[in-house]
Amino acid sequence: MTWLRRFGMFWYDFLVGERWELFVGPIAALVIAALLVGAGAAGALVGLVLFVSVVVVAALSVATTLR
Repeated sequence: MTWLRRFGMFWYDFLVGERWELFVGPIAALVIAALLVGAGAAGALVGLVLFVSVVVVAALSVATTLR
């Protein structure tokens, strides 16, 4: 069972690392984009929302790192 725990910890460290918001933020942005597509929003609007949300997540991560 320890190999399963080590395997899980490897993937957690590989995907999340020290900046969990850089893992969760883009996933949340993709969920929001999927909801907009499901609601029938225009593709350009969905692309813009996706781009802006990823940039905001990255900017917030850099701002918290520099603090």
